[in-house]
Amino acid sequence: MTEAGVRVKVAFLVTRDGKGGIGIGDCIVITFDDKDDASRRKCIVIDGGYSKTAKVLKSYLDGENITTIDLVVATHVDDDHINGLKAFFADYVDENEPIKVLNYWGPEPKRPDAITISEFIAFLPDVNDLEVKELSFISQSVDSNEELWESAKKTVGEAHMWHPSFEGRDSLPTLFSGIKIDILGPDKQVPSLELKSAGAATRALEKALLSDAQIDLRDAGLKNMILKAANEIDRTANNQSIVFRLTPRDAAGGEIPSFSFLFAGDAEVESWTTMIERDKGSLKAEHLKVSHHGSATGTHEEVLTAVKPQYGIICAGENKHGLPDGGVFKLLQEKGVKIICTGRNPKEKIIPCAKPKYQAKCPRWDKVKCREIKDPVVFEFDTDLLLAALSSPQLFCENDWQS
Repeated sequence: MTEAGVRVKVAFLVTRDGKGGIGIGDCIVITFDDKDDASRRKCIVIDGGYSKTAKVLKSYLDGENITTIDLVVATHVDDDHINGLKAFFADYVDENEPIKVLNYWGPEPKRPDAITISEFIAFLPDVNDLEVKELSFISQSVDSNEELWESAKKTVGEAHMWHPSFEGRDSLPTLFSGIKIDILGPDKQVPSLELKSAGAATRALEKALLSDAQIDLRDAGLKNMILKAANEIDRTANNQSIVFRLTPRDAAGGEIPSFSFLFAGDAEVESWTTMIERDKGSLKAEHLKVSHHGSATGTHEEVLTAVKPQYGIICAGENKHGLPDGGVFKLLQEKGVKIICTGRNPKEKIIPCAKPKYQAKCPRWDKVKCREIKDPVVFEFDTDLLLAALSSPQLFCENDWQS
């Protein structure tokens, strides 16, 4: 630890998709000195991307000589956030393995007697006739969260596991003295059962499935109802993201807002509206982990007006969803935010930055070797002096999104 303050390093890892390529997803590692324990650096891991990201996470921790993770945060149930954590716990966190995890924050698991709509549908005959891929997403993300929770319970212990929310923030223990963590969302944690039955489209589907009427799985109306419910459920899960601000403290214990980070998970409009209406001043941060991989539903003008970030970090890579959104790039640039992405989406037909004219100015593209750069995006500083890890202009997006 420096005499002047606390050293902090925040690394946004490049996540992997199912094939091992650069994929969409979050995996963030924060290491820092803690004034009350100078024996080792403290470590926080936020999300783990898809399952193949577990090896990337382990490799990074090895490179940093980290064998103890003080806190793992699973922001919400989506597979591109928690499957890598599930694989990491299974492969590297065990009494016989070198990695130890001391505390865990994550979504509340479903009740033992709960059954989701997707689980109900799975019992129907000829369910494959529906040909709705979103069905697997609805159930798999919940199942992954259940498995992750059980793995964490075995290694961390239930006494050191919490479901953070703004409503329950005062019940969380203070884990660190060198940094301050402010829980800003969700308003309250709800179990998976409620996640999967919230909203008008989902209730309409439930009513149709539980009625005495004959169900035709090939009926276009039923498929459309399921698609609407799937999208609604996805939005509900995203708005359950654990959102928090991390602020380092100086040697005297005072907060240093100029080095603050806001980690937003996949929070969408509904979650942001709640946080802004409650206290928009609490959202202000120098560095914003841009919500939902740069989607239009995750970032809008009111968000940037409240947060006032200098830097916007987008966790992105190859995906079919058209992320990051070109409109978000434009909005960030209009607000004077320096844009940094962990990866590129190469799908030229659905995303503007994949086009050759944008690729030429993308700092995540190695122009000599003609390939993606897989190094993490790292901010490293102490609370007295900002180091040069991200001071070079070529590390930021150089494209003009206003034209």
